[in-house]
Amino acid sequence: MKIISLEIKKITLGRFFPKENKLEFNIFFNDGSDKEILRILGTSNPDAAAEEIIADLRKMEKSINKPSRERESLLGEMVNIVMKDEDKALKAISQFIQQANAKVSRIRNKSDAAGYLDVVRDFKSLKLEL
Repeated sequence: MKIISLEIKKITLGRFFPKENKLEFNIFFNDGSDKEILRILGTSNPDAAAEEIIADLRKMEKSINKPSRERESLLGEMVNIVMKDEDKALKAISQFIQQANAKVSRIRNKSDAAGYLDVVRDFKSLKLEL
């Protein structure tokens, strides 16, 4: 059995799509080497979006570290993904998504041009470090 340790380092925000209620997440993680992926997710349900981020990372790691068919049949080798502090990460990601949603609502509800760029800059500077 092959065991892969997975740790989310940081999540930052990219673009936002207020009409579709979606956000672009830049996810920095370590699985033995530092990597970054980009995901666009709906944010209407922060808990489900957090679970989807972690599930996507697990799926991606399994496909990257998939053993060859010959080796799998001979040794019965499987890949096990172990995530560092998964419960803590789920809770933190969910709260981060709620916070980002609140900032997008402020941007959407901004009716005048004064201060609009400051609100967008505030949104773009939002990040989660685990």
